[in-house]
Amino acid sequence: MSDEAPTLQIELRPDGLRLFGDVDAAGVDSLVSHLDPLPGAGSDIIIDLSDVAFIDSSGFRALIEAHQRAERVGRRLVMVDPSPGVRRLFEISGLVPFLHVRTIDE
Repeated sequence: MSDEAPTLQIELRPDGLRLFGDVDAAGVDSLVSHLDPLPGAGSDIIIDLSDVAFIDSSGFRALIEAHQRAERVGRRLVMVDPSPGVRRLFEISGLVPFLHVRTIDE
């Protein structure tokens, strides 16, 4: 566990979560606790990434694991409006065809 202070803030919403700051090792435990059990009552779980500047591998892994859990129970984890840097991470991972990533105007 990192000794760094978490820079991640999480807002619980009826349909999912809105994340603020950096999704990194310092805050990933908090993210994981908000994603298990899966939040929201509908079939889609919205993760608003519009205020996230950076995601490291631990944060990315937490989102992928939540995506897989959602798929297993017939739900979708939808990552909405990622910043350009975060969207680039999704693209270079090669997982965009499998993840549900969209901009707010889609």
